Amino acid sequence: MNFRSRHLFVITAFAFAAPLAACSSETPTAAAPQSTVSPSTAPPPSSTTTLPAQQAADAELVSLLTAEVEQWMTATGAPGLTLAAILPDGSELSEAFGSSDLRSGVQATPEDYWRFASITKPMTSAVVLLLAEQGLVNLDEPVATYLGADWATGYVSDGVDYGPLLTVRQLLNHTNGFAEYAFDPGFFILASSRFDQPFEPEEIVRWAVERGPGYTPGAGYLYNTVGHVAAGLVIEAVTGRPAHEVFREMLFSPVGADAIYLPPEEFPPQMVASGYVSGELRAAFSFLPALAPFLAEATVDDYLDVTALPQAVLTSAPFTGGGIEAQAIEIARVIRSLFSGALLSEASLAEFATLVPGQNYGLGISISDIDGITVFSHGGGVPGFRSHALTIPELGITLAVSTNLIPVDPDIGVLADALLAVLRTHG
Repeated sequence: MNFRSRHLFVITAFAFAAPLAACSSETPTAAAPQSTVSPSTAPPPSSTTTLPAQQAADAELVSLLTAEVEQWMTATGAPGLTLAAILPDGSELSEAFGSSDLRSGVQATPEDYWRFASITKPMTSAVVLLLAEQGLVNLDEPVATYLGADWATGYVSDGVDYGPLLTVRQLLNHTNGFAEYAFDPGFFILASSRFDQPFEPEEIVRWAVERGPGYTPGAGYLYNTVGHVAAGLVIEAVTGRPAHEVFREMLFSPVGADAIYLPPEEFPPQMVASGYVSGELRAAFSFLPALAPFLAEATVDDYLDVTALPQAVLTSAPFTGGGIEAQAIEIARVIRSLFSGALLSEASLAEFATLVPGQNYGLGISISDIDGITVFSHGGGVPGFRSHALTIPELGITLAVSTNLIPVDPDIGVLADALLAVLRTHG
């Protein structure tokens, strides 16, 4: 029901690369939000100006959320934002603010698709856990069992080849020693030379293997996207099917999440909202000779529209490490399902939440607490988009939010915290 609407090159390489990780001027005015509220037991919309009690409560909640969003958008200069929440009674709320395209002035709506980046990681981990429940994967089995003995040959540290030794668990909890490709100038140079040519997942893995371990695998921790890309290859190997089909069958369809897609083998029926970069990151893109023919069209005031550039690299490199494109409500539905007991067994949930020593990270999920209550969350960032999702099973609250600008200061996690405080008080 709709009731509203090292030298300079290396420096710029790092400026570009940081938000490429599917991870951890004048300010546009935040336009009136477009919203959808679907209470599970809500009455039909009233034809009078007096709202039923439940709708009145929803209107109050939306107003409070809107105030937080508009304050944050004003501070960051974010052109647009989408958010979705699932409340303790099962009702769903979807909001969109500002613009999905600055050039045309089109207002964002809850039906727009956005890139949610590394929020893909817990989904990939969940699929692996479901396959483990079926006996198709063992978390502590070497990855070579599923991808072949030569999948990472030459991944050597101190004379030891860890290619045959890395386990599936190490892919998911970032103890594999892989570098984050998006923070590496060498990968940046490679990617910038082929923006119109997609990466195969095997290429991403090969890059990390050739670069070598950053530490002894199993004896350290470094957040990276390569591990979850390799996990996607494991999913495909043990099922004999493309990853996007497995995700849909095992994660999306069971919770009624239809408007969610895993590129590069599938895409939403419409292009995602325009995604923008500014500041040093915009300057970094401007230094790339291969993008020179596109810069004039992609420039909008102090912003650069990354979605107006060639998309092959941006939509293929993340894969199962950060490629999801979706409507926000679908992200909320899936993330909620992962920790509600709706999809995974208690044993799998325990594995999911097993922390790396000294970290607040499990198998592709961050775990924290608020007043002793466990919060499962993950952030995401790719050129043009910064996202955050969280779920609190004990309170029955789930939140997904994405903005079409990167970098943003304060970061979107700050906004997520503020929105969560509203949901806890008024949800």
